[in-house]
Amino acid sequence: MSRESSVNSSMVEDEDSASDMDADLDEENARKHGRSDDGEDTGDDNADDNADDNADDNGDADTSVDGASTRRGKKKYQKYPDLDPLKAPPGKKVPLHLLEKRRLGRLKAAEEFARKLKVVGIERVENLNLPQSGLFSPVPLINQKNYSSDYLRKDENAFAVRERKQMRNSNANNSAHAKTSELGSGAQSASMASSASLDALVDTDTKLQSVEDIDFNDPRLTIVIHPGSDSIKIGLATDEEPVSIPNLVAVPRSQVVNPVDETPVNVLNIELDDQFHELTNQLKYNFKERMKYYKRKMQSNAHEQVTSFNSNSKPEEVSDKNDQGKIDWIYNADKKYYGEDAQRCIGDEFILRRPFCKSGIFNLESNNYSSIQDLLGDVSELVDSALSSDKFNITKSEYKHYKAVIVIPDLFKKSHLETFIRLLLNEMDFRSVALMQESLATCYGAGISTPTCVVNIGAEQIRIACVDDGTIIQDSAVTLDYGGNDVTNLLAILLQQSKFPYKNWNLSTLYGWKTAEDFKKKFVTFQDADIAVQLFNFIKRVPGIPSEKYDFKVFDEVILAPLGLFYPEIFKYIQERQRPTAKEYETTLLKQIEPSRDIYTNSLNDWRSITQRDCEENMIYCDAKDDLEIIQHALDLNTHIEDLQSKHIEENTDKKCFVPLDKAIVQSITNAAINVDISKISQFYSNIIIVGGGANIPALDFILSDRINIWRPAVLGISSFPNFYKSLTKQLKDIQTSNKSNTGDKSQEQEVAERSIALVKVELDKLVASLEIPNSGDHFFTVGVLPAPRNLDPSLLDWKGASVLAQIKLIEELYISRNDWDVHGNRVLQYKCIFAY
Repeated sequence: MSRESSVNSSMVEDEDSASDMDADLDEENARKHGRSDDGEDTGDDNADDNADDNADDNGDADTSVDGASTRRGKKKYQKYPDLDPLKAPPGKKVPLHLLEKRRLGRLKAAEEFARKLKVVGIERVENLNLPQSGLFSPVPLINQKNYSSDYLRKDENAFAVRERKQMRNSNANNSAHAKTSELGSGAQSASMASSASLDALVDTDTKLQSVEDIDFNDPRLTIVIHPGSDSIKIGLATDEEPVSIPNLVAVPRSQVVNPVDETPVNVLNIELDDQFHELTNQLKYNFKERMKYYKRKMQSNAHEQVTSFNSNSKPEEVSDKNDQGKIDWIYNADKKYYGEDAQRCIGDEFILRRPFCKSGIFNLESNNYSSIQDLLGDVSELVDSALSSDKFNITKSEYKHYKAVIVIPDLFKKSHLETFIRLLLNEMDFRSVALMQESLATCYGAGISTPTCVVNIGAEQIRIACVDDGTIIQDSAVTLDYGGNDVTNLLAILLQQSKFPYKNWNLSTLYGWKTAEDFKKKFVTFQDADIAVQLFNFIKRVPGIPSEKYDFKVFDEVILAPLGLFYPEIFKYIQERQRPTAKEYETTLLKQIEPSRDIYTNSLNDWRSITQRDCEENMIYCDAKDDLEIIQHALDLNTHIEDLQSKHIEENTDKKCFVPLDKAIVQSITNAAINVDISKISQFYSNIIIVGGGANIPALDFILSDRINIWRPAVLGISSFPNFYKSLTKQLKDIQTSNKSNTGDKSQEQEVAERSIALVKVELDKLVASLEIPNSGDHFFTVGVLPAPRNLDPSLLDWKGASVLAQIKLIEELYISRNDWDVHGNRVLQYKCIFAY
């Protein structure tokens, strides 16, 4: 109250001073009016004023005096009503007694309001005298009305934009200084040198501009790197195609601490039991049914012809001069060899190491790496060997002028990614680094802007993800633990069962594996019309033995091997018998790169996908018992996503996933559409693009479309399903809303659940009944598999997409510089990634 009284008194003082000034002006105006009327009322006015002054001086305030003053006031302003303060317009003089009356009224109203607040019990009480509850006293909140700021209102407030401007300014200054000095030296030499020296000066100036005048968005100084389990694709953003370097390093045995023989088991030496024959018969039965459906004729004695011919096939020696593909093997273990040179290293004096494994992550399972620094050394040396080749001719000292764009898997491991970034920025001294996921890079490379399902068939894994609005739908991503290498192994086993003439064929050696890979690239197909007894030949190249040419025949082996993509249980059978079960590596490298964890909950915080979990636990739509189970799983999807994202995970289980390719695609598309917009499900089905090395199999798009149409549930493929799903979710939400007031009552919750199930059954019966009505207008979604555009190699489409990103202006906001990484660490990835890190 004291504070309000002081404020009111100060307001009154200001009003009084203003009133005095207005009174003087009015008095002067009154005198002017009086003189203009020949002074008729001047004397009366003066007399009245003197009387009023005397009354004020004597302090007489009785009612008689007040009444007389009122009568005189009325008489005073009868002739000049414009001067009456009671009728004065806004902004004119207000008498002092009215101001005082208003002030007293405000004080009285404030006292009455405070009394009522006290009676109600909500009066404001200052708690400054309350005892302190802890060591630190609370800091009072700042009244934002008293402060002004331009934080995040300008582009300069974002450190990415601010840093980019600083780098551009420094580059412009360096370029101007360099050009000025070069022009000065050029003018001095022009009068002395010949035309040849002038041409050399132009070349020098051109090189100077390309090295020192660096634009942050210059694709000529951007290197795109796409690591994979089979090869590393690397090249400049302006190149048409990258250079593919085999993911292999041959190290002399003397340079390896405690070397271990990690040669995999030769799959051709695996004892095949009845289980394998059952799985093979499943492939053959499906192949025969497909040939029967498309009315393709098959020879009854085809297998007998193949085995008889291959058993009697004799080799033909090929001289060195006639062998165009002769290989110069390397036997001398005097240094390290990388890439293609490492593939020619033969002998026990070499240890073969692969720094990358499945999905392009670091190979922590190798026992031939004594430390993580040893592994990172192989990675940097592989990149160095590629960039120092004749095509690029980039030295290590020039890395500081170049930027790098890395293509990473959709479901990446944060700890591996951060280690790779640290290697490129701090160890290899690249200028900056940007990241891009594989599926998004595929859409950039193919020029697709509509909702798309990307299927990447790699050497060891198959990765599936849906892309919409320039981002990958996280809960649609899934990784299958089989790929092109499994097709190669199965093809070799099937050829051996057909009496293949290659004796002592060892797939665990580099030359034996290369032969099998060549067979897969040349002979494997899904084209039904090409399945017949065919004659082929190949040249056997083994170190220390003259090359030999063999003739052989094949029949259905060329289609049974890739059919394993839709029956992956046979791949699982081979992997379990080929790879050792020992886990000795867990005590070495795995502890040096621990998985990323949340700083608050200590839970693993790598990307999680509901589709990945469904496939690992075989909770897929295509294998559901009935339509009701499918709809229930679709309706509960958002709840399952929330549970998965909030689940506290202590350890990484790394479960294997062997779901068939066609069923995994249906699972990914359905979850993506439900998560984003169910009406986009038709667009996902009509825009399926296959990339990776396995995409080169002929007619893969044709058989994949057939398989999806066969295994996709009818309720998920009908055109009325989006409207059905929207209507059903709305009705279920209304039921939940109507019973929200009875939360906690178990009987009410059970009643709501029963009503929901009954509603789902009724609506589902209506949908199924509409499928049986002829000419109902419903149709099934069209499955469209897109080919690689512009005759591009599908295995290079990911790299091509990253090179496209490196040439647009958006890349400026994605680059992570050395200064960013040193100051912010991995936190900067939350602000400079095109995806949610």
